[in-house]
Amino acid sequence: MRIRFTYLMMLCMLLTVGCGGSDSDPGETDGDTDTTPSTDGDAESDSDGDAPADGDPDGDAESEVEWEPEAPSFAIVPFFPATVNAGTALSETFTAENGTEPYTNWRVVLGDLPSGVSLDAASGVLSGTSDTEGFYYFVVAVDDAAGETAKELFGLRIGDPQAQGAMAARADAYQDVYEARHIWDGWVLNCRQPDDPNGDYQLSTFGDSAFMGGQCTAAMAFRDAVLGSPESAAVVKSNVDAYRFFQRMTGVPGLIGRSFAHKDSPSEDGQWDQFYPDNENHRGEGEFADYYWKGDTSRDQVTGAVLGMAIANDLARDPETRQTAATFLSELADHVWDNGLKIIDVDGEVTQYGELDGMNFEGLPLGNGLNAACLLAWIKAAHHATGEERFDQYYRELLLERDYMGILRDHMWVYMAYNTVWYSAYMAYENFFVLMRLEEDPQLAQSLREIFRDTLWLNVGDTTPNRRGVKEHNPVKTAWYLYSTGERDPEALYYALWQTVVFPEAPLRDRHVENSSNPDIVKNPDEPSESLEPLASYQRKPDMVIWHRNPYELDGGADSGEERTGCDYMLPYWMGRYYGFISEEW
Repeated sequence: MRIRFTYLMMLCMLLTVGCGGSDSDPGETDGDTDTTPSTDGDAESDSDGDAPADGDPDGDAESEVEWEPEAPSFAIVPFFPATVNAGTALSETFTAENGTEPYTNWRVVLGDLPSGVSLDAASGVLSGTSDTEGFYYFVVAVDDAAGETAKELFGLRIGDPQAQGAMAARADAYQDVYEARHIWDGWVLNCRQPDDPNGDYQLSTFGDSAFMGGQCTAAMAFRDAVLGSPESAAVVKSNVDAYRFFQRMTGVPGLIGRSFAHKDSPSEDGQWDQFYPDNENHRGEGEFADYYWKGDTSRDQVTGAVLGMAIANDLARDPETRQTAATFLSELADHVWDNGLKIIDVDGEVTQYGELDGMNFEGLPLGNGLNAACLLAWIKAAHHATGEERFDQYYRELLLERDYMGILRDHMWVYMAYNTVWYSAYMAYENFFVLMRLEEDPQLAQSLREIFRDTLWLNVGDTTPNRRGVKEHNPVKTAWYLYSTGERDPEALYYALWQTVVFPEAPLRDRHVENSSNPDIVKNPDEPSESLEPLASYQRKPDMVIWHRNPYELDGGADSGEERTGCDYMLPYWMGRYYGFISEEW
């Protein structure tokens, strides 16, 4: 695999195409979950925004063509059917809007209804009595008189309405684990030997915790936006404060490293045995003298940090937390811009993966769409958080004068068939999510939306090797794409919900998985070490974030017992609650 990747990379360079670079390798279910839900691999999404607007597809902000919003499209009105006890009759009526009446042929096109419950094709009434407790989710479709079809995702829980649903209970369980063992001075780390009878508990994943902790911080910000409780505010505040604390600790304005820990924290054996220049380990100075930290941060670590801080800046209920996030984002953007689009470490040298110019690929003057996405998102987040005009000037210079729009469109080489760099693809989604949420110019937003769709979301060509976002059934990427672009794809949401529903119970510990011996999993005929369809979340090897790894990898992992933070579950769950496709009753 590595040989093929290197050959492809060399070929791309020779052709001056510019392929994307890579950084250092940084449940409960009510039914049969032994197989992946079937899918026909159709890459066409049921979106409202696929057609180009009458704006400027090249992103020229000087165009005088006025953009007009699209008319509301034919849609089924979403709602959460009430939870009912087993044996209790239910009756719910689905309705549609903005189509040509009459609406006919109501039907379930994906998923299953509870036994004893049916959907009337003529009236759209869901009714019946089920004796089987569980959670059921399905996609409903209806036609209008003009021949158009609308679809929507729904969920229904059969059980005690007063009892907590399985998904909510799992979120609480992961929250308990997260707060008990994974937050140290606000900083997020994994741990080894959490159950050791001799108390040999060790913090771990120091090389990638800035990235990993960003996912957790974002999850906690979504959670705080939903719950609005003093407890939820305190947790996200501790995470945000830790990033700003780290930024100050490095002594270089705007810089963060990969991780930090108090000298008395139960760190992994050997983690701090050597200090700078060996292993990029550092001792803090002055007020930070009791802390150790790891440098040589990379774009993936900073991307994770920006994700968490940008979401916290928008959604945290506490004004002080939002302001701290804004300060972090501002200083980070200034650091990168003032240093010629580079991350400069404490030694004054660019970090190993700190070259961020969109026209720099592994030191060559080739387009690098991932770099372009990083810079645009980080600077856009700083402008949004602070309102400082200089950041808008930087952003527009990159996007328009230096043609970062074109670089995004033509050089986003993260999906490369069987040589896909999965964590780079995830990083691209992180940055596009931040960017698309904040772009308010209708013409620029439309152009960015099309690039996001065409380079990262839609599957293309042969669907066996070309497995982009819509094909992955990734609950994080799916939510990021759909809810930052405004597109609608209920079937993609169905699979995102499925992955969240079948996620393992807390705590999440490292383990070896061997799916190649499972006869129910269809293997990829072109790549026998991979499945043909994305594996269910409970079939995958745990990782610091499993959603940034190859979703088709059949075997791997180790029975080390290392405990993960649980952000793999908490981020898609709380995004689902915030964006309104997961009910608190589930």
